[in-house]
Amino acid sequence: LRDLGLRDAEDIDIFNAARNPGMVIVSKDSDFVELVTPLGTPSQILWLTCGNVTNRNLRLILSNTFAEALRMLEVGEAIVEISD
Repeated sequence: LRDLGLRDAEDIDIFNAARNPGMVIVSKDSDFVELVTPLGTPSQILWLTCGNVTNRNLRLILSNTFAEALRMLEVGEAIVEISD
């Protein structure tokens, strides 16, 4: 986000910026998914619904699920959820 000048931006600004092709929002926050109903999907969302986990456990979850999540994004899934 910092590289895009959106580090301190509101969710709606990030959501709209993610409409550019090739952009993927990665978030543990349901706010982005909730914006899909009124605004349509941005490019894509990778939604982490792992709850409150340590960085170590998050790395473990991602190491077990990221390849499949990436495959789903590559075939055009708009929202991909990773949970524990």
